[in-house]
Amino acid sequence: MIFQNRWLLLCLLPACTMASETPIPYGERPEVRAWVDRLVEEHDLSVEHVHKLISGCEYQPKVIASVRRPAESKPWHWYRNVFLTDDRIRQGRIYLREHADLLEEAERTYHVPAEVITAIIAAESNFGRHTGTHPVLDTLVTLGFDYPPRGEFFRKQLEQLFLLEREAGLDIKKLRGSWAGALGQAQFIPSSYRHFTVDGDQDGRRDLWDSPADIIFSIANYFQKHHWHPDKPVAELIHPEDPEQLPLSKALLPDIQSERLAESGIRLQHATAEPVAVHRFENSSSSEYWVGYHNFYVITRYNHSALYALMIHQLSQALKNDPEL
Repeated sequence: MIFQNRWLLLCLLPACTMASETPIPYGERPEVRAWVDRLVEEHDLSVEHVHKLISGCEYQPKVIASVRRPAESKPWHWYRNVFLTDDRIRQGRIYLREHADLLEEAERTYHVPAEVITAIIAAESNFGRHTGTHPVLDTLVTLGFDYPPRGEFFRKQLEQLFLLEREAGLDIKKLRGSWAGALGQAQFIPSSYRHFTVDGDQDGRRDLWDSPADIIFSIANYFQKHHWHPDKPVAELIHPEDPEQLPLSKALLPDIQSERLAESGIRLQHATAEPVAVHRFENSSSSEYWVGYHNFYVITRYNHSALYALMIHQLSQALKNDPEL
């Protein structure tokens, strides 16, 4: 029985972590070579260049470990304590003052609040302090070919990375990012980098690492393209008398009519004819309930998590209430 269990375990392991401890090079794997052939044919890329880069990639076990335990799987009280810190709020208020002109211009152009843009930079990279240490190319190859649950998504991002290399002139072998292959202070995945970055300082480059104008304008553009509604609410804390009777959203998309909330005794501060989302968040010893409006859902387009959206909302409100602004 022990032998059978060990054999079953070995059979379940990916090809690159078999008992031999000698990973099969990505460039020699048939499914990888087939993917490269399709990529170069569809986008007229150099097969020698792509194959050379892919062949040099190494399996990233830490990336697989991270994708299996994302921060968004934690309870709200843990998540809040990580991101809503006094230091992050203090740094955010400093950022708002130092880049006031750029943030005001972005708000005029894209109609996205300066404090929301700043909250995104604070949460994603702590204002450039943590843009990621994982080799992006190796990361996306690992996730694309050795993480079946989301392999299709990450192979698409790998494809976008090669197109980004051609368009933006980035040396993708040297890029470092998050465990998911996100880039720069804004932590854009390659497809977002291609489609939403803006050359805010008009220097001919779209730089999400060192150009405050590019970073700020790109985030604002992302939110506008995802239909941010200016001067509209984001979220509202509610206090149901009987939580068991409160309808909860099944996903992130707003799916509950306000009339259903009224039946549960909830009167919203911001009357709306549009559906809203209702989410429960777990504290250490109790739960809290929030209504998410359309703009709450827009925040989840940046990171598909209600935890993330509530954190950005609360962080942006803390930044907005800066006594020195």
